[in-house]
Amino acid sequence: SPDQQIAILEKNLQSITAKGNTPPPGYHAHLGLLYSIVGKENLVVQQFEDEKKLFPESSTYMDFLLSKIKKNDQ
Repeated sequence: SPDQQIAILEKNLQSITAKGNTPPPGYHAHLGLLYSIVGKENLVVQQFEDEKKLFPESSTYMDFLLSKIKKNDQ
């Protein structure tokens, strides 16, 4: 289920950052998409922004997804 996946990804993210490492490309984006499924839009935005900071090449796609969220809020 999305909640189970979120729990696993969050746990692994804590482990990755505790070791001083960076998660692989797409990690934050995937976590953000899972948050969107369970309705945690504030966390979606945070994850997409984190993905953009770590991997600037993802900015175009993350901005596209963020624009979809903003349209749904209106």
